Amino acid sequence: MAARVTMSDVARRAGVSTKTVSNVLRGAPGASTATRRRVLEAVTALDYRLNPSASALRSGRRGSITLAIPTLQQPLYAALAQELMRAADDTTVILELTSGEAEHEQEILAGSWARRSDAAVLVPRALDPASLPAGEASSPAPLALIADSGPVGVPRVSCPLDAQAALVAAHLRSLGRIRPAVVGVASAADRWTRACVRGLRESGLRVDDDAVLRVGSPDGMLGGVEAVARLAYTGLPVDAVVCHNDALAAGAVSALRRRGVRVPLEVAVIGRGNTDAAAFATPTLTSVDLDLPAIARGALSLLSIGADATGSEGSPAPGPLEPRPVETTPALSVRGSTVDDAGAAPGRRGEPHRGQV
Repeated sequence: MAARVTMSDVARRAGVSTKTVSNVLRGAPGASTATRRRVLEAVTALDYRLNPSASALRSGRRGSITLAIPTLQQPLYAALAQELMRAADDTTVILELTSGEAEHEQEILAGSWARRSDAAVLVPRALDPASLPAGEASSPAPLALIADSGPVGVPRVSCPLDAQAALVAAHLRSLGRIRPAVVGVASAADRWTRACVRGLRESGLRVDDDAVLRVGSPDGMLGGVEAVARLAYTGLPVDAVVCHNDALAAGAVSALRRRGVRVPLEVAVIGRGNTDAAAFATPTLTSVDLDLPAIARGALSLLSIGADATGSEGSPAPGPLEPRPVETTPALSVRGSTVDDAGAAPGRRGEPHRGQV
């Protein structure tokens, strides 16, 4: 699929700035007749179409949104930031790192970003948004959460946890793996760990309580190494390790191999996020794909609804809109950490597969 034409492409072809292109398309004064003609000819030649979400946000006072995430060291968050910037097109995305601190996340929920941005997206870690009263999660301007839960009235995007767990369980059962361990995270906003354990058990797999390991360093390989060490100490026989994210899975694979465990012949390992950390690991990692592009588009869509609900400057705002959660469909990218290359089905190797579970 060809890359979508952006305002920057139009500006380069017309030999002007993106601001000039924006002014011409909005009908703002200032550009000469010749400049307007060059811009419009470039728009026609490139078949440029405005991004509706970005256009709605640009109608605000600053033309920017804030993305508040715990850290860029986590491959999942870094990939999400990249997808949001791509989906926002010409709208500026301001990154704000919360370090997973509750006070910082609470400030975001209260609208601390509103002086520099028209809208914000928050990925919480220290706070469980669902535990907050609606009044404590209110913001003076459009705010969307990318979270597995949230208070009523706050727009939210998520990838259903039960569907993720069902994909993992079905894959493990197809491989004959019956006794997995689960490596989760020790954070207030985490609902994945419990949902994964529940889903695996409901599918008939045995998940011992001592094989459920929550780590305090979830953003790098070290957390996965720690989890494998703790698992080895328990002495529990496991034939699979399911991890909260790809970084933890990569660490788990490294630690298992150092202990002489063959992956995937003896222990299969599954990550989550389908990030570059999974694609370029050794062996490559089977990973749950959350459809990050759809999550980014969904967040922007919710923000554009919020912007419309506030009304444009000088016009009355319409009645309140009840935000509806946006859900994406998970898929499973099957790679070498669960299926040895010699036995991988040709059409499934490393490709995400979406469908009803």
